[in-house]
Amino acid sequence: MSTEDRADGRPDPDALLAQVQREEEARRRGRLKIFLGAAPGVGKTYAMLRYGQQEAAKGVDVLVGIVETHQRRETQVMADALPTLPRARIPYRHIVLEEFDLDAALDRRPELLLLDELAHSNAPGSRHKKRWQDLEELLDAGFSVATTVNIQHLESVHEVVQQITGVQVQETIPDRLIQRADEVILVDISDEDLLQRLKEGKVYLGERGQHAMTHFFRKGNLIALRQLALRLAADRVDLELRQFRQQNPEEGQRGGSRDRLLVAVSGRPEDEHLVRAAYHLATAQRADWLVVHVDTPRGLLQRPQTQAWIWNHLHLAEQLGAETARLTGVNIGAEILAYARLRDVTQVVLGQTQGLRKFLWWWPGSLTAHLLNSERGIDVVIHPLPVKKSVPEDRRLRNKQYLGMVDTPLRRRTRNRAFVISGGLGLALSGLAWSLGAYLGFAGIFMLYMLGAVGAALRYGRWPSLITFVAAVVSYYSFGLNRGLPTTFGSLAYFALILSLILLISQLVARSHEQELMARIRERRARNLYQLVQALSGARGIEGVLNASIEKLRQTLDVTAAFWLPPTDSTSGALQMFPASTELEAPQRNLRAAARWSFLNKKNAGMSTDTLAELPALFMPMLSGERALGVMMLSNIDLRQAPVDWLRFLETVARLIAVALDSAQASLQRTEADVRLRVEQLQNALLGAVSHDLRTPLAGVLGTATTLQRNARGLTVEERGLLENIREQTEKMEHTVDRILHMAALQSGRLRLQKEWVPLEDLLVTVREQIKTVCTDRPFQVRISRDLPLLHVDPQLIVQVLTNLLENACRYTPSDRGIELEASADDTEIKVCVIDHGYGVPPGREEEIFLRFSQVKPPIGLGGSGLGLAICAAIIELHGGRIWVRNRVVVHGAVFCFTVPRETEPPMPAEGD
Repeated sequence: MSTEDRADGRPDPDALLAQVQREEEARRRGRLKIFLGAAPGVGKTYAMLRYGQQEAAKGVDVLVGIVETHQRRETQVMADALPTLPRARIPYRHIVLEEFDLDAALDRRPELLLLDELAHSNAPGSRHKKRWQDLEELLDAGFSVATTVNIQHLESVHEVVQQITGVQVQETIPDRLIQRADEVILVDISDEDLLQRLKEGKVYLGERGQHAMTHFFRKGNLIALRQLALRLAADRVDLELRQFRQQNPEEGQRGGSRDRLLVAVSGRPEDEHLVRAAYHLATAQRADWLVVHVDTPRGLLQRPQTQAWIWNHLHLAEQLGAETARLTGVNIGAEILAYARLRDVTQVVLGQTQGLRKFLWWWPGSLTAHLLNSERGIDVVIHPLPVKKSVPEDRRLRNKQYLGMVDTPLRRRTRNRAFVISGGLGLALSGLAWSLGAYLGFAGIFMLYMLGAVGAALRYGRWPSLITFVAAVVSYYSFGLNRGLPTTFGSLAYFALILSLILLISQLVARSHEQELMARIRERRARNLYQLVQALSGARGIEGVLNASIEKLRQTLDVTAAFWLPPTDSTSGALQMFPASTELEAPQRNLRAAARWSFLNKKNAGMSTDTLAELPALFMPMLSGERALGVMMLSNIDLRQAPVDWLRFLETVARLIAVALDSAQASLQRTEADVRLRVEQLQNALLGAVSHDLRTPLAGVLGTATTLQRNARGLTVEERGLLENIREQTEKMEHTVDRILHMAALQSGRLRLQKEWVPLEDLLVTVREQIKTVCTDRPFQVRISRDLPLLHVDPQLIVQVLTNLLENACRYTPSDRGIELEASADDTEIKVCVIDHGYGVPPGREEEIFLRFSQVKPPIGLGGSGLGLAICAAIIELHGGRIWVRNRVVVHGAVFCFTVPRETEPPMPAEGD
């Protein structure tokens, strides 16, 4: 079956989900167009600039991020025709280097950015080490980018190019950029034309051009490089065809199920070639591939160079798109088989060096034999590895800040001391055998030696045990202490038998020590996590969680931790450091920039990463699901002395802290919500009690004022005005008291809806009657859909909602401007909007104005009591609807809308009923 359909013809849900995720990621990310060339000078930059001019002619905002013209006149003319981003000036060793300004490009936000020479290494002090990392951040931010790449800069063909040209390319880019590109344009010219351009000085000038012609730009090299470029372009077209057929099965044949490759690497430099070969194999088979390394107890104390190569191989595999893992165990073959069974691996790729080992693949203890003899049907691919005679100094530690346990001088001294003690123990055993030889006999002496060797194995390990036995026997024979000790063939065979037995016993003892060491490592890691979880579970509040994390990390891992957290009101503001009074505040600006980048991109930064690696701290985002809650900053940390899988262990710690932090924030929000609820309940009770007490005196004052107005004979005009003001203010106060009582009734839950089926037009008749005193002579326009259904609502409450909204619109709109009302419906709800031409709502207060006593004073006149919109919100919420406000875009004014659920209308009564 294909990746899109199952055997029964129905769509595969996993494949559909993966396709939806790819489409969603493609919508979020910007588009990438790569102009690929076989060598410098083929015209990649010129083609990219011509493409930029074509897009600019269509009205696209095109910006030249950085272009290297190399003094080529035609290219410079093309670049001058487009707007160019000013370069960033970075001081370095008493000079100023000019680089691509990533932050300026992010602020400028063009529709298309042109970025030349993608494999370029940025100046020290830049955010990223490589320009291709700048490109990835631009794509993640939604930018569309056009860029240029030469075939020799691809990581997967690095060794092939070196074999072809004899030149080692230092700057490389991961192949995943080619795979993730939306379009790859091959810019190609013949080798004769390229050599002619080189002679004419259109590629390099002066002596540099002559040197290039005699070294890199030889005709045979150019032909081979063109073949590589054409092959990559053909693979790209083949991949696009396969993807098209998978997405459109009717257009072609369906493909088979995907294979999965597993590559086992060690600390040998030759395994770098194995990773690249596996990449080509996986690409040819369109298969997923995994790269793993198994850490054994013996491998924990490897040389720094070996650990560096291990992480170099894993880092290279990640750049080429593989999934990597470091496993721990005693038996390498068993661990690889278990992991292969877990991940449904179909092929295991192993490297075979050109030496004696290639003839011992059948040896029972070898990894190859273990995999071939397994019951699981896994294909084993043996790839020959070249012998690296010498490794250039700059290639020995490609990842100098590696993660692993280093064979320190202290450990070497301890190991050498164990060897010396073992040799001395052998000499002592010889002396004891000489003194007791008459009593022990031949067999007793060898049993004594075996006892000492086993004791050395228990105390020091495998090799000290062997040294003890050999030193004892050699000294016994060498110094003439062999009284009565036969030297016949039988005695030598006996000696060999005892030696084999000692080797077996020491191997078993060493194996038990190794298993004990691995168990201790796992137990220590689990204990550290348990202690951290225990401390976090007992912490209260955000500060308590952070303080507990800092203290526990210091106690268990001996690292200094600090945290960068966003403001509580927004996740887009400046991050704040916790604790504020820490010694890490000296380079505050750089630390804040690294923390913000890690927070926004949800990736690690700082020490041992490719982003701001010169900083003396490691920044790790604290992720709860896909949401970043902050950044954990670790300093006072020596990654070279760290246990294996240190980085993944720290990522687990960061996620645990994030979960605790998320729980603390949720608890704080629940507490605040409970407090607000209780305060509101108390306010409602107080307001209700006060309002009840005010209603009677207010009714008396209003009646008295009305009676005095009717019998106002003999009063002056001023006295009549005062009497009218008393009546108006009393009516206003009575209206406010009624609203307070109504609000209290709504929020107390005592109010029950009395729903009826009513047309909106009937409700508007009542509303117009109630607002005529406030909206006197106001132009009023109603637009109701002809097919608007009946509303199943409480008529009195909805009338109050419409009354409050229209009164609010009249109060905040000049008297010469009209009010509009629109009503429409869809399949689920009925929407009613009140539109005014007034002053609008202050930006940022669209939700706040629906809270109680939230007032907005109009430029002219007086505002309301701050209860009308709150009552509207409570009534609509009681009906199960929504209410919101937005400002108008073209003209001034605000639009208040609410919805109520659309329900099935009752059947019309039959005639005669």
